[in-house]
Amino acid sequence: MSHHWLILAVVLAVGMTGCDSGPQVAPVEGTVLLDGEPLVGASVNTQPLGTSSNPNPGAGSFGTTDEQGHYNLELVDPPIAGAVLGEHRVTITRKDKDNYSSSDKFVLPQGIPWPVRYGDGSLRLTVTPEGNIEANFDLTLKQ
Repeated sequence: MSHHWLILAVVLAVGMTGCDSGPQVAPVEGTVLLDGEPLVGASVNTQPLGTSSNPNPGAGSFGTTDEQGHYNLELVDPPIAGAVLGEHRVTITRKDKDNYSSSDKFVLPQGIPWPVRYGDGSLRLTVTPEGNIEANFDLTLKQ
């Protein structure tokens, strides 16, 4: 009978090591301003940065700014509110980058392209276990 107990113990040990409660996630929200004005309809995307001890920290998060430039991040997979703990690469882009509607509260001045530096991943955000309720980005069109 001890042979069966040994097999059961091994099965339980292997099963328990495979148990994962999912990524550690905290709520993240903030406001995006462009030259002091709310940026409406912008996509805010984050991707957690890997480390040598954790090369694949989890899925990225996304959000869209409302009429006040406010956003809440949601994890891509599984779809839950927040972002994975740790440092993230951030991109902020307009959903409709090439066709700005006059119905938007915010319209880029004619002929000024969306700055590459906001979409190249050089912006950073560190998500703490307490969450980030003021993950604000104050962008400018000036170089």
